[in-house]
Amino acid sequence: MATVALQQVSKPYARENAKRTLEKPIALKYLRHLDPQVLSRLEATCKGGPVYVWGSKAERVHQTYKMLDRDALVLFRRRSTVYKFGIVIEKTENEPLADSLWGRDVDGEAWSTVYFFARIVDKVVPAARLNQLLGRSLGDNWQGLVVLTMKDSAKVDEFFRKQLEGL
Repeated sequence: MATVALQQVSKPYARENAKRTLEKPIALKYLRHLDPQVLSRLEATCKGGPVYVWGSKAERVHQTYKMLDRDALVLFRRRSTVYKFGIVIEKTENEPLADSLWGRDVDGEAWSTVYFFARIVDKVVPAARLNQLLGRSLGDNWQGLVVLTMKDSAKVDEFFRKQLEGL
């Protein structure tokens, strides 16, 4: 069973980054500064096709260390709705790559923990529904990247498996 991460995409910088690399995939040949082993695994998984990319700041390391490098489910929330989700196929620390994809945020930091997805699914789910499932406040906005405990990850995993049965 995979870990589950909750990621808000609300601030202007995050929304702009989502337009660049989460809402449309990038051909692997345009990803610079990739470690050859990471590139090789991405090519094998994506069959040379495009990949979706997201990142998080180093300050979230207290969360990201809890994520599996592969197979983590990431839910992307904008306002009060989970609007996308995907399963991580590769995760790496790579500041030069982050700089080339998104530049620096208003704090002058790169989103150097980089996550790759073969597929991103557009799925509208009220965040309050997930918050209720997790015993959180219905209006919880999941500030930053939050990785759930294994127990809570199992609840969300089951919920999304049921959601995907119809796709």
